[in-house]
Amino acid sequence: MTQKLHLSDPYMTQFEATITATRLREGRAALVLDRTAFYPEGGGQPADHGTVGGAPVVDVVEVDGEILHVLGTGDGPAAGSRVACAVDWARRFDHMQQHHGQHLLSAAFQRLRGAATTSFHLGMETCTIDLDQPPARLPREALSAAEAEANRLVWADLPVEAREHTPEELAALPLRKDATKGARIVLVGGAGDVVDASPCGGTHPRRTGEVGAIAVLRAQKWGAGTRVEFACGGRVLALLHQAEERLSRASAVLRCAPPELAVAVGKLSEEGQARRKELERLLVALAAVEADRLVGCRPAGAPVAVRLEGSLGSPAGLKAVAQALAARGRIALVGGVEEDRAHLCFARARGPGVHLGELLRESAETLGGKGGGAPELAQGSGPDAVRLDEALAAAASRAGVE
Repeated sequence: MTQKLHLSDPYMTQFEATITATRLREGRAALVLDRTAFYPEGGGQPADHGTVGGAPVVDVVEVDGEILHVLGTGDGPAAGSRVACAVDWARRFDHMQQHHGQHLLSAAFQRLRGAATTSFHLGMETCTIDLDQPPARLPREALSAAEAEANRLVWADLPVEAREHTPEELAALPLRKDATKGARIVLVGGAGDVVDASPCGGTHPRRTGEVGAIAVLRAQKWGAGTRVEFACGGRVLALLHQAEERLSRASAVLRCAPPELAVAVGKLSEEGQARRKELERLLVALAAVEADRLVGCRPAGAPVAVRLEGSLGSPAGLKAVAQALAARGRIALVGGVEEDRAHLCFARARGPGVHLGELLRESAETLGGKGGGAPELAQGSGPDAVRLDEALAAAASRAGVE
C-alpha cells in the first residue's frame, strides 16, 4: 500500500521513494512507489505531473488499490530502485486554487440559495460545478451574490484544515454533504466558527486567501439543474488578460476605444442586417429575371431542369429561382455548386403533381448526400458535385421530361 504524502502535506513537491512494482497502463510504463506526493486523478481534480527518477510523469491513477505513476517516455527506472521524485508545483498549486475555490463557491450557493453541488470538473482553462436547481432559480443576481460571498471567504484568509475525523467528530460537524468515501474532511474556519465542512480527498491550501479570487463566468441549463462555469486564482488573471487582448484587437478593427465597442458592434450589426436584406431583395429580383429568361427559352408548360452559376447557384439563389419558376406555373429542378458541394432545389405550384420531396431525396443520393421536403418544395445537397448534371437529368426524366 502506497503511503499518500499529499494528504498530510499538499505543499510537498520533492521526496524520495522506492519503486515497488512496474505496470503497463494503456501501452505506457507505470510505476508503483512505496510513498508518493503525487495526487491521482479523482473527485473532479486532475492528476499531478512531474518526474520520477528523471522520467516524466504524465498521469497518475489509482487502480485496484495501486497508485500508478504513468511515464511519458521509455520504460523508466526498474523495480527496487530508490529514486528522487518531483511534483510540478505550478500545476499542483493551480489545482489547489481551483479545487478549494470550488468548495467555497459550492458553500456559497448552498448557503444563499439552498443549491447543492452534484458534481465538479476541473478543466484546462475553467472549472464547472453542477447544481441541483434550474436556471430559473439561479438568475444573474444569484450568481453574483454567490460569487461575492465566495470571495468574501477568500479575502477573509480563513484557516483550512484537511484531515481524517473520528465518528464522534464527524457527528458534530456541519457537513455540507455526507461522508460516503472516508472520513477526511476539509474544514474552513477556526474552532467553533466552521463556515464549511465537506468530505474530500483532494489537495487544498492552508488558508482561503491562497485561492486569490473566484470569478463566475456563466451558467446554463444542465439536465434538470444548472452548470456554473468559473475560474479561480491565477486563471482569473489569465482570463482577464485574454479578454483585454480580444477587446483591444476588436477595437482596433472597428477603430474605436474599448469602452465604445458595444455601441460599435451594435451599429455594425444593424448595418449588416440592412445589407443582408438588400442582398436578399436583389437576389429575388435577379431570380425573377432569370426565371423569365428560362421560361422564355423553353416550350410552354415544360418543366425547367437547369444548373445555375454564381450567386444564383447558392442554396438561397436556387430557392429564389425555383420559387420564381413555380410562381410562373413551371416545375423547377435547379442545382448549383458552392464550395465544392452540389445543392438542389425543386419547386412547383400547389396542387396535384409529382412529389418533389421524394424526387429530390433520390437525386441527393446520386450526389452522396441527403435531402427532401414537401410535395411542392424540397432542398438537399451532396459532396459528389461532379455528378450534379447527372442528378438533374435523372430528376428531369423521372418528372416526365424527355
